[in-house]
Amino acid sequence: MNKAARHVLRRLGTDTSLDHERQQRLSREVQEEQQKRREQGGDQDTGFETIPEEMLTESEKRHEKYRRQQAMAGRFTPAAERLPIMTAEERAAHNKDRPKRHQTSFEGPIEKLIEKYNQDLEEVQRRLTLGQSMKYEFTSDGRVLDKEGNVIFDGEKIVSKP
Repeated sequence: MNKAARHVLRRLGTDTSLDHERQQRLSREVQEEQQKRREQGGDQDTGFETIPEEMLTESEKRHEKYRRQQAMAGRFTPAAERLPIMTAEERAAHNKDRPKRHQTSFEGPIEKLIEKYNQDLEEVQRRLTLGQSMKYEFTSDGRVLDKEGNVIFDGEKIVSKP
């Protein structure tokens, strides 16, 4: 169909008689499918399988999807039976090589941390939160600088801000 014809049809809008015919055709197909199933060996409706996809509502489609998932899950043994169970020794060996995560929490501004940990910069660095560690730079000569390069700690005392 060319663009001009498509444009005209779009301007006219939807034809309700076409929708009615489509609905009738779908219902006829459903009845024929149900008749075939009855002839094959009894009426064994198992949910929405017999209804065409176009006639199902969104909630019915979702229901059918989850019903199929549950049916598939029943075909496998539970995960606890399939997976090996670790002994205490195996778990200890497994956890031995894993990195130890140090959980941090905000203890206060860096000036307070320097005072609290007696100017031990390694301990202060371990105690910083992620945001604080991105904000400050620790130099090799024992100074602490902020983002702009201002000195916070000069190695001996805390430098007050101007």
